[in-house]
Amino acid sequence: MGSTCLHEMTEKRWSVRIQSLRLMLLLLVLSTGTAWGNDSLDFKHSFRPALLTSHGDWTGALSYDLGLSTVLYSQAEKDSFRKSLSARMGTKGTVAVDADLNTEPLNADAGITTSINFYKPPIIELGAKPGQFLTKEEGFNYGRLSFSLLGGYETDQRLDNRNITAGAELGYALTETQAFKSLVPSVFLGYDFVFVDHSEQQKSLGVDDGDSRRLRVFASWKFPVGQWLPPPLEPLDAHVDLRYYLNDGLPSVYRATDKDDAIYAAASLSYSFSQKPLWGFVDALFVRVATGRIPPETKDATTVMVGLAVWER
Repeated sequence: MGSTCLHEMTEKRWSVRIQSLRLMLLLLVLSTGTAWGNDSLDFKHSFRPALLTSHGDWTGALSYDLGLSTVLYSQAEKDSFRKSLSARMGTKGTVAVDADLNTEPLNADAGITTSINFYKPPIIELGAKPGQFLTKEEGFNYGRLSFSLLGGYETDQRLDNRNITAGAELGYALTETQAFKSLVPSVFLGYDFVFVDHSEQQKSLGVDDGDSRRLRVFASWKFPVGQWLPPPLEPLDAHVDLRYYLNDGLPSVYRATDKDDAIYAAASLSYSFSQKPLWGFVDALFVRVATGRIPPETKDATTVMVGLAVWER
């Protein structure tokens, strides 16, 4: 009797989840329907084949990032404090030949984002002499503030821990990285409802697929270090990425074993061939050092990746 009730409750819970996911995808398709007719879809892709090492072991790996987006509404680019509304769907992750060395998950998500640019164009007027232009009023560009509604699916490479996620995200992104502006981080604060599809980690702790809520805080920097170096090194860029995850609503055994939170930090250095890709398809060379993990990955480790960025758009 008890098992029958539990089975019925599980089926009902999954029915609600599936219907919610279908509704989210339907809203996204409807919202982008007009954009299909206006040829305003933007398809971005990036592939990064690399060698990955951790604990002295080496393996081949491929990081990928595919995204399809469209602008649903936007004020003119010359407008001060320009507002916009956009929709996107995409998938990204890292796949390694030896999955035990991989600390990054596979993700697929979709969302709608509204944003405002803290930007004001300068006011230019003609001078007294022919061809002379004078700046009557200085402009500014202090970045972009955004709010997103997101839904997605996440898994580790072995498919041992899989979740459906739905939540919201508030973000601030710097749109210029020249000079000292690069010291200002881009920051994202998110809160997700995490619905467990399958979790070997929870089973190992004696928990039966317990759903939870997750806070995530991201901060990232891009330093155009090549601007301060001799001309041959001008395309050199450095990236720093910090992430913190905290799950709420899980049993106390998670807190007792320090499994309720995760920290991930990464730093990379890349040399870009953006003006003319090397061999026609290599856009950059990179090296990246990372430590920690990104949920739903369950193991913390320090990894080093050395590779190429190819066919980027």
